[in-house]
Amino acid sequence: MFKHPKFSRLFSQMTLTAGLALAFLPAFAADFPVGTYMVDGAKSTLTFDDKGQFRFEEGQKMLVTGKYTIKGTQIQFTDKAGPWACTKDGELSGTYRWNSENSVLTFSKVVDTCQDRVGSLATVKWKQQH
Repeated sequence: MFKHPKFSRLFSQMTLTAGLALAFLPAFAADFPVGTYMVDGAKSTLTFDDKGQFRFEEGQKMLVTGKYTIKGTQIQFTDKAGPWACTKDGELSGTYRWNSENSVLTFSKVVDTCQDRVGSLATVKWKQQH
């Protein structure tokens, strides 16, 4: 590509620097692990599809459906329907930090006034089902 040794070395250093910088950036939406998750010892499942929809079920019973949006390491849940949906003014959406390690997804509350959602998400570890 570059014939001159100084340019070749400079290009290599720039490529290495850019690669290292990208390795340490926060996770982007494409990194969010869609799929179905369960809590050990429970029948509850939380499923995320690749179109921004989630559903929370216990056994065969749907408890909450809605949409989710990802911005870096934050996820916003917006409940739409279901007997457990938070639909009161000010409770419709909640924002959390998400973390995924070794097929385990965890959430920590950033802002959410719906205590039922906080209790369902932020107090447990969700293990991805394969």
